[in-house]
Amino acid sequence: MSKFIIALSLFISTITCAFAQGASADVGLVNSMQGDVSYQGKDGPAKKVQPYMRLRHGDKVILAAGANIRVSYTTVSRQEVWTGPGSFVATSAGGEVLKGNKPEVVQMAAAVPQKLARVAELMNTSRVGGLVVRSVKVQTPASKEEVAEAVRNYEVMRATAAPNDVTPELMLYAVFEEYGMVSDLKKVSADMIKRQPDNPDIQRLAKAAMDAQ
Repeated sequence: MSKFIIALSLFISTITCAFAQGASADVGLVNSMQGDVSYQGKDGPAKKVQPYMRLRHGDKVILAAGANIRVSYTTVSRQEVWTGPGSFVATSAGGEVLKGNKPEVVQMAAAVPQKLARVAELMNTSRVGGLVVRSVKVQTPASKEEVAEAVRNYEVMRATAAPNDVTPELMLYAVFEEYGMVSDLKKVSADMIKRQPDNPDIQRLAKAAMDAQ
């Protein structure tokens, strides 16, 4: 086999793998849900949706009559509220209707999706006991501006979120954790606990913040 054919084969293989990975990438974070809501990936049986779980590209979400789900996308500046009965497919561009009504859509600030993607990572790490928060005392002008922007985005999100929805606080948590702002992290953690005292994921994130030095 010629070097050209070998190189071409390797290139095609690399591109194929990249598309396969992109097709199954995380695209959204479930903010809240009520009623009977399930999801099904490309492989495997349907499972119950859990608050603050991640949705992947191609996941089919099914809502029974009277059920609803709120999803913030980590790939686009978009939040959707779906009401059943109906179903949709989560994609990197948002939800695509399969059956039922279209969602209520709220545009998010451009910086929010990236922070929400970080939230999912933090939750996964905390579930296996690996989340350790460390204090960082030095901040740059750029980091200070990013924190200020996050606080502004938080205020906008908090104004429209349900009282027990901690998505705005989770977004702030991700920013404060990234920059080691322990004092602020503890304050936002205490607020999350008040809003969702029985959520084990929130309890683990709060404990990591409270244990930080």
